[in-house]
Amino acid sequence: MTTVENRTDSLADSPADSPADFYERLAGAHVVPLWRVPGTDAPEPEPAEVPHVWRWRELIPLMEEAGRTIDLGSEAERRALNGVNPARQWGTTHTMVAGYQLVLPGEEATAHRHTPAAVRLMLAGRGHTTVEGEPVLMEPGDLVLTPGWNWHDHRNAGDEPMIWLDGLDVPFVRGLNAQFYEDYEDKRMQPARVAEDDSVARYGAGIVPAGPRTGRAHSPLMKYSYAATLESLERLRESEGDPEHGVTVEYTDPQTGGPVMPTLGCAAQLLPAGRRTRRRRHTSSTVFCVTRGSGHSVIGGRRYDWEQNDFFVVPSWTWYEHVAADGSPDVTLFAMSDRPMLEPFGLYREQLA
Repeated sequence: MTTVENRTDSLADSPADSPADFYERLAGAHVVPLWRVPGTDAPEPEPAEVPHVWRWRELIPLMEEAGRTIDLGSEAERRALNGVNPARQWGTTHTMVAGYQLVLPGEEATAHRHTPAAVRLMLAGRGHTTVEGEPVLMEPGDLVLTPGWNWHDHRNAGDEPMIWLDGLDVPFVRGLNAQFYEDYEDKRMQPARVAEDDSVARYGAGIVPAGPRTGRAHSPLMKYSYAATLESLERLRESEGDPEHGVTVEYTDPQTGGPVMPTLGCAAQLLPAGRRTRRRRHTSSTVFCVTRGSGHSVIGGRRYDWEQNDFFVVPSWTWYEHVAADGSPDVTLFAMSDRPMLEPFGLYREQLA
């Protein structure tokens, strides 16, 4: 029998093969030579995504057309337009997807659940999302959670369209082959089991009920109101003396102080008119949505203009800074990132210029 040692010793006496034949045999053996895999020895990340702005003015006519042509329920479970990064076939980033969703007056989007987690940032109109039996009132600027595998539905009992920004970790969950989906029984709306905004009453004041913690991996608070967010930003602004680079607050789990979801982190930023943030980059990718004001961002050395309700993407490890327009109302930005996916593994890094 030929031993490993004998086989190794005979390598020097083997006839030389052509490189093409050698690489063809490697492919036939279903192996790849590491020295030919691009990026394995890259000194820093090389994101495939590119910066991009999805503009409210351009997409709302398409949303309105979807409202006229796509029947909610019979033709589509949800009337949503997801932002596709120009450098990808699907997904706003490699881990997240974001886009606008529309529910017309009098409409109901029936209950379902899925393993991907979702956040909803209300942009226009007023209505309800019911999460695990809790009716949650949605008003402009509010952040509403629909955690993974929680029943949720949407209803618009008002007289104007509801439009919000969806944010989900679908690309991440798909990449792990862990996506599951289920419709509610008979594709119905779920019944209310607690009072409207029950979780806000329990957890929204920063003082939580005594007793055992919920044990959930996500925040037990289903809504973070825009009014409370603005109040927190203004308090921080006053305590820091209207700082040059603006102020930022994070939405957190009131029981743990951690992110609102295991995979999605959310924050809000206030930037006074005419001011600019510090230039930075980090290994997390981020979707920003403009909740007030106008301005621009310099991302990867290129300028991207934006205004209220636009959303845009900053790829991972890409330098960026935000600039609030002169004469504009103070800018407020919502941010959704995949930072919680990175931190448990020690993969989050950040640099300031």
